[in-house]
Amino acid sequence: MVEISGFTFGVAELLLLAGFVLALLIQLFYQILMAVFTLSGKKKETPSEYPSISIIVPSRNYEDNLRELIPTLLDQDYPDFEVVVVDDCSSDGTEWYLAGLKLESAKLKTSRIIQETDFPNALVITIGVRAATKDWLVFLNPLCRVGGNGWLKSISAGMRPNTEALLGFVKYTNLEGSMQKFFRYENFDSFILYGSARYLGLPMPIADVNMAYRREQFLDLKGFAAVLDARFSENELYINKIANRKNSTYLLDQSTVIDFHGETGWHDGMIFKKKQLQLKRKFSFKKKLFLGINTFSRAFFDVSMIALLILSPWRFWVAGIWLFKMIHELIWGVVGMNRLGEKNLFPGLLILRSTVPLVNGFLSFKQLFTRRKRKW
Repeated sequence: MVEISGFTFGVAELLLLAGFVLALLIQLFYQILMAVFTLSGKKKETPSEYPSISIIVPSRNYEDNLRELIPTLLDQDYPDFEVVVVDDCSSDGTEWYLAGLKLESAKLKTSRIIQETDFPNALVITIGVRAATKDWLVFLNPLCRVGGNGWLKSISAGMRPNTEALLGFVKYTNLEGSMQKFFRYENFDSFILYGSARYLGLPMPIADVNMAYRREQFLDLKGFAAVLDARFSENELYINKIANRKNSTYLLDQSTVIDFHGETGWHDGMIFKKKQLQLKRKFSFKKKLFLGINTFSRAFFDVSMIALLILSPWRFWVAGIWLFKMIHELIWGVVGMNRLGEKNLFPGLLILRSTVPLVNGFLSFKQLFTRRKRKW
């Protein structure tokens, strides 16, 4: 037994309380970062000059989706832009649809790949960049939908002279299937957490759509030459390579958000999660540490809270502290949802945050014993 200021504690109880308080302080630090992030960028400035923009849309057999997306892009109220569609070995009517549309709009450019390669994603994006002629490159895919003809102008507000990496939010509200809520929770949580890491000089990419960077810099750095060992996420890895605190901007405005349409099931959700974990392996040590401390402290806070509720006579104080943390987390979560146009993420998001360490641990362990299939 240990006596402190007249109070007597068991050794195990004291260690649990100390760990519980330490985890709480760490979590409050992360929540303060997130609060600062969700309140940032409210002041809108009208640029004196709009930068020129190329919207790049890689596509493979998405003719029907292109028929919905491309007209909305060509209809953007913006002074200097173009739309570049890269047809990646499509076998549907994509080629003929784009050929007809080009006759109607000079803003549309197209390129076509007719042969498979070992690095399909990198090749498609690079061909799009080479075909583009504008200063900024914005990336979408055929399953994206923009919110009106002012979307591009809203995006351009973040393209300041010192900005080199721009990251926008993707909504999965219109995604269909059993994993829709999982995608929404995971994407929102990552956007807020990764965006808050920018204040520590650790900005991280979230998705390969609704992101932008400068064309000239991409070509000067030889594009994806440094990340060709990855068979996916080339754009995210490129952003991860160039972004820092001073040159990156996260867009926290409903008018900059894009909607993602499509269908998803359990298999898609697991593939999405595995892709995220493999992307994190490419992060720097500091970024991994930032994410790891958040995950571990949250898991330890929850576990120690449950143990103290069972074992400690201070259980009501512990429950009160837990409630305070949850209310604080809920407030800034709601603020972030309002900024990004999301709805009804709670209480599911809180449950996800508590279970993510288990899911990540299981998938990471499984990946250690998953060998790549040999090509013959």
